[in-house]
Amino acid sequence: MSQGRPGFWARLFRRKHAIAWADAERSRHTAVQQASKETERLQASAKDAHRQAVQARQAHEAAIVRQRESGAVLQGATTRIEAARVAIGPGMIDPSHFKRSRHEQQMTAPWLNAATQAKRDDVFIAAMVLHKAFLDAAAKPLRHNLGALMQVFGGPSLPDDAKNALLPDLWTSLFLVVPVVSTTFASVERMFGSLPAEALGWLLIDEAGQAVPQAAVGAMMRTRRAVVVGDPVQVEPVVTLPNTLTHAICRDFGVDPDCFNAPEASVQTLADAATPFMAEFPGRDGSRTVGVPLLVHRRCAEPMFGISNAVAYENLMVQAKAPKASAIRDLLGPSAWFDVQGPSVGHWCPAEGQFVLSLLGRLVRAGVAPDLYIVTPFVAVQNGMRALVEGSGALPPGATDWAKWAHERVGTVHTVQGREAEAVIFVLGSPDPQQAGARGWAGKAPNLLNVAVTRSKEALYVVGSRGAWRGAGNFQVLDQRLPAG
Repeated sequence: MSQGRPGFWARLFRRKHAIAWADAERSRHTAVQQASKETERLQASAKDAHRQAVQARQAHEAAIVRQRESGAVLQGATTRIEAARVAIGPGMIDPSHFKRSRHEQQMTAPWLNAATQAKRDDVFIAAMVLHKAFLDAAAKPLRHNLGALMQVFGGPSLPDDAKNALLPDLWTSLFLVVPVVSTTFASVERMFGSLPAEALGWLLIDEAGQAVPQAAVGAMMRTRRAVVVGDPVQVEPVVTLPNTLTHAICRDFGVDPDCFNAPEASVQTLADAATPFMAEFPGRDGSRTVGVPLLVHRRCAEPMFGISNAVAYENLMVQAKAPKASAIRDLLGPSAWFDVQGPSVGHWCPAEGQFVLSLLGRLVRAGVAPDLYIVTPFVAVQNGMRALVEGSGALPPGATDWAKWAHERVGTVHTVQGREAEAVIFVLGSPDPQQAGARGWAGKAPNLLNVAVTRSKEALYVVGSRGAWRGAGNFQVLDQRLPAG
């Protein structure tokens, strides 16, 4: 019997002190059980903690080893990066590159230094030498193939299907000798009509912003790869059908006109939408997404560059043109707006034409070659200016055939897309107050003014009523940036 335990009869008859003792005994038993369980739990926890401590110690030792190894790798990589930075120079693309100004970033050729460029040049020259050697060695079969291709150009196709199947090989022979063949979209069917799909390697599309989307289909389906180059903020595609008709055709075929219908759509806009590489630029009328933007400009000096940059490119272009001498600018003075007043016949203002003729006369008398374009928004001004240049006695015949010169050098903005000259004379026309609609059309979108000013490399001369034109949409920028002449 344990000490303090009540006797048998006390427990049997459940005396008060026996009941109290039993309650206390049960509490002690429960406490002992709980203490045993807690002891077992703590022992298990201690074993687990010990195991974790062993694992942590092992992981720590392994981490120290990896840290040493990683440090050695980092040191080697740092050494190689520093050596590459010295070798590559400004072309090294690292975090410091993105801290440079936008001008410096755009002017950098990534990962390219002079030594690498020289090696690339050497490889290209060696490839051309090898190519020439092959042509010399295979001159006879090549001459035969080219003769057969010229026969196809000048007459019917080859006499049977078996020989027609060899037509792609004849074209391959031509491209061995002539690496690039230039043509228009209108001539693709006649020139390449017998070629199967993907028969040619590369298609280079220039001025793609001026081409309607459907024009490029035939050429693109016959090539494996295409490079599309253009500018949607220069001259838009010319569409002769009315918008109501083209939109009705799009609806009939279930085509989204905003994506595929010119002039809103062009080969360039479709290429921009298809490319995985693109950039988004904010604009006055919302953001614009373009593919692989080329922002470095190398054609126009100021003020043409600044006008174009402000009107069409949200001042994102980077100037890279080196200053050059200009005999026209030396004679006629720096770029300016000549405020010429006079009545008009339609859009044509004879006073503006006579003023332009006087500028040409100054160049002729000084013996300065008229390397310039006379451009205008309107066909009537083009025709009046051509007639004036061709029939004027103020421009004496001699080294310049003025009729031919006027045909080639006088035109609307749409006709000079893609061209360039030392200077541009921009003849505005439409000076009368009632012609505000025509001026509003010319200045509404940036395209027309952008193309007109960027044809000039060195000097821009605007001829027309400043008061009438200064408020015509984008011509406000022209007014702000061009001094009076």
